Amino acid sequence: CMVWNRTLIDIQEFNVTSVDIFIRLAHSELTDKNGEQDAIVAPIIITATIILAVLAFFFWRCSTRRRAGRSVSSMDKLFYTKMLELHGNNREFNDLLLFKFEKLAVATNNFHESNKLGRGGFGPVFKGKLEDGQEIAVKRLSSSSGQGLREFMNEVSLISKLQHRNLVRLLGCCVEEEEKMLVYEYMPNKSLDALLFGLFHDLIQLVSFGIQ
Repeated sequence: CMVWNRTLIDIQEFNVTSVDIFIRLAHSELTDKNGEQDAIVAPIIITATIILAVLAFFFWRCSTRRRAGRSVSSMDKLFYTKMLELHGNNREFNDLLLFKFEKLAVATNNFHESNKLGRGGFGPVFKGKLEDGQEIAVKRLSSSSGQGLREFMNEVSLISKLQHRNLVRLLGCCVEEEEKMLVYEYMPNKSLDALLFGLFHDLIQLVSFGIQ
């Protein structure tokens, strides 16, 4: 066994076979192959993990929105079907619009307190403005009112039949999940108060329960 610690120039050639020679090198000249592999593999694993996490998040968001869309659409369809069963193809009902919750939320600035016109036993009423500039009054039924879907449908049908030039006009309604809302045209006068807060609503409730 021989150890060579000089420069690698004119190294002596030995005639003797099976002689091991060890050459002393500086530590900086040694290459750490495992370290190089780790330095390459680690960023790839981290990048792939981030990409998979982002894709999983977007997939979850899309699936959640699709489920929400299906539930809203099925509720609208159920409401419309039941209204036809109860009241037939009367002209007043066919003229009513089914509003989306998101559209009314935008119109009322997410039902902000500054847009609240008042509050009755049935729930608050908010002023809003649709995309076309039309001003509306939205009666949002409170969950504590105890009014079910059938009572709400009876009220919608009855109000649509009681349209009068001296009363604000019912434009439509919104039925999504637990939300039930009536949408009227907005008129800054006493007829709005009488319809939404006063005795007229009590009369509607009495007649509505009588229809059941």
